[in-house]
Amino acid sequence: MTMAMKNRFQRQGFIILMVCSAIMLGIGIFMYLLDIDSSSIVTSRYGDPVEGTISWQTPILGAVVLLALGIMIRFDKPSLPKMDVQEKRTFIFGKIADSLKENEFKKRGNHFFKYNGSVGYCANIQNDKWNNAMQIRFTLNLGIYTERFWLEHYDFKHTGIAPAFPKEYECAVRERIGDLLPTNEDRWYSITSDTDVMKLWDDIEHDLTDYVMPFFTGYNTESDVVPNQCINRKGGKR
Repeated sequence: MTMAMKNRFQRQGFIILMVCSAIMLGIGIFMYLLDIDSSSIVTSRYGDPVEGTISWQTPILGAVVLLALGIMIRFDKPSLPKMDVQEKRTFIFGKIADSLKENEFKKRGNHFFKYNGSVGYCANIQNDKWNNAMQIRFTLNLGIYTERFWLEHYDFKHTGIAPAFPKEYECAVRERIGDLLPTNEDRWYSITSDTDVMKLWDDIEHDLTDYVMPFFTGYNTESDVVPNQCINRKGGKR
């Protein structure tokens, strides 16, 4: 199981436990306010039936237990070995790749591509040209591809054959991750010796889930692309 899948299961388990805890808490409060005890018949295998009574404390206790389990699941973070800057880069880039692969993207180097009918989705991890052994900065470039656009604007040899794995810079619509964020400011992720890679990954995963994937799913047909084609990123220089 990849880390992204584990994180997803953790979030889903946390939500389920919180919902169940809230329901049991509500039942307990309801029983307390109306002074209700729930009685049931428990049949003994070797004796007479025994009547048991459940008071309002029982669902309240159950709610507390479920709440505690949910908190434990939510904040259960895997321990990682000590890593240098390059190892942290490998870890983070691998996490990004795993997340995109789970969404059916194919990978070539730092480029990712996925077809969705007549349109394609491209993503690229762009390293800062000023990276060094002490600090690594990178951003995410995104693009919406159509074969028609490529043939009209990038088929310089007039082959009539579109690439099987287009790159982000060949797309009709191109954006940087920063353009999709509420701040609309160029976003560069940074890795140094002090970087908490799990916190950095949480931030990147949030951006992928809440901004990158909705950006892609907003384009499903060529008619979605044409009114917006040739839109380029506004944030910073490449």
